[in-house]
Amino acid sequence: MGIPGLTPFLLILGFLASALPAPLRPLCDQSVMDKFIQDAGKLESEIVELCGRTSCSLPEHVTVLDTRVNFPAWNAMNRSRQASEVWRGLSFLSAAVRQVRSQQPAMQPFLRQLEVGESYLRSIREILRGHSAQAAPHDEISPRTLTVQTVNKLFSVYSSFLRGKVNLFIAGACTGSGR
Repeated sequence: MGIPGLTPFLLILGFLASALPAPLRPLCDQSVMDKFIQDAGKLESEIVELCGRTSCSLPEHVTVLDTRVNFPAWNAMNRSRQASEVWRGLSFLSAAVRQVRSQQPAMQPFLRQLEVGESYLRSIREILRGHSAQAAPHDEISPRTLTVQTVNKLFSVYSSFLRGKVNLFIAGACTGSGR
């Protein structure tokens, strides 16, 4: 027979368990990062094309992290320090994109690309969380930054950041390299 009410209770419990958010799993499919990098390149190309028809100068300059990678220094960093570098770059880029989006009406021609870029940055943030990458407290060392004066330079930095530090960090996390 069974206990009255047990079946509905188990059904509800099963439904609730499936509705709970599962912990993020590391994403190690390189084709996903390749797609983000390819899409960033397409956004950059769209911006260059738009810049041929309208001014790309920013009414207010923005600051982003320098995306150059010193490979020996990067490889010598422990995983926590690399994660901190990536989070800091992501934070600077996200703030810059938000700042540029707010510069209306001058940035209206670029609004779609800015929104897509912002969405991609949120996705990258989730991928990093899936790798348990934590944003560490900022070091006393001041990061190298760049002042960006045009929309196309902002998207160039964005694309370079994905191809460089983000891709290196995720590839290292997936192969278990790093310390």
